[in-house]
Amino acid sequence: MPARMQQLTGTLEIREGLEGLTPGRIMTLYRRAPLLRPVDDPGRVWQMFENSSLVLTAWHDGRLVGIARVLTDGVLYSYLCDLAVEPDVQGLGIGRRLIEAVLERCRGTELVLRDSDISAGFYARLGFERVHNAWMRRA
Repeated sequence: MPARMQQLTGTLEIREGLEGLTPGRIMTLYRRAPLLRPVDDPGRVWQMFENSSLVLTAWHDGRLVGIARVLTDGVLYSYLCDLAVEPDVQGLGIGRRLIEAVLERCRGTELVLRDSDISAGFYARLGFERVHNAWMRRA
């Protein structure tokens, strides 16, 4: 793993859409982040992204360093399915920039997400609050 960067030098670009993405790039980022998602089937991974309402990517000097993927009805609710940032640039504001871009595009909706306790402090600092009134049926 590359040495952790102290700050970003160069250009950070946030893009909307699937431009520049491939199943392989997504799978590599998810494994490195690590984002615990089933990423063994490239076709299924690509379908997840094609069926999403919003995909935002972060690029640093042409390198994919972050992804946010959202499902939304555009009125009441938005669900942040995935937020992944390359380990060597975590803590440098990329995740925050992606969340801010999601909030801007999903303005007026409640943004909901599922995550492990590992990232709880990150989301709390961004104004998210833990809710306890959810149910889930696993696939």
